[in-house]
Amino acid sequence: MCACEPGLRTPSFARIFVTDRLSCVRPLPQQVELLTAAGAVDAVILREKDLDADAYARLAAEVAAACARRGIAFAAHTQVGAARRIGCAAVHLPLPLLRAQGRPDGFAWVGTNVHEVEEVDEAEALGADAIVASPVFAPSCKPAVAARGLPFLRAIVRRAHVPVLALGGITDENEHLVRESGAAGACRMADYARR
Repeated sequence: MCACEPGLRTPSFARIFVTDRLSCVRPLPQQVELLTAAGAVDAVILREKDLDADAYARLAAEVAAACARRGIAFAAHTQVGAARRIGCAAVHLPLPLLRAQGRPDGFAWVGTNVHEVEEVDEAEALGADAIVASPVFAPSCKPAVAARGLPFLRAIVRRAHVPVLALGGITDENEHLVRESGAAGACRMADYARR
């Protein structure tokens, strides 16, 4: 994943805040500032599904600026046009959207998500630079969603030729299991939103 400034890369094991501003204990730009100042996160993926393109672009500009001040990576989520407007070179697209639209031109980094091991080949064929495997553990924000577990994550890591990021129920207590499974990073939503 790269930030809006070309060449800024995440560390070998990335800790990524996948945002949900409605769950945050403070305004999202402040939450990002707090997490980055504390060294808790290495990257932010701005996942705000309810915003229209203009509102998303405004928030993305604020959050990207907060990330740039701390030298951490930033990626847009789904909103390709907004990412282009603010000069962001990284975008995460859900697999169905990547499948329907193809890899967007002009992005240095395109991530996608998989929920089945068999989807890895398709994600890579579509040009994904990284894969988010989920849900590894039971997500606190979606208690009805069943965890896929560490065997699922290990199978994704073994099959993939691109970095794999884990998502779903990851906490300080279980992050080491994600790392030990060979994932390139751990994504958190609610855990980082509520700190």
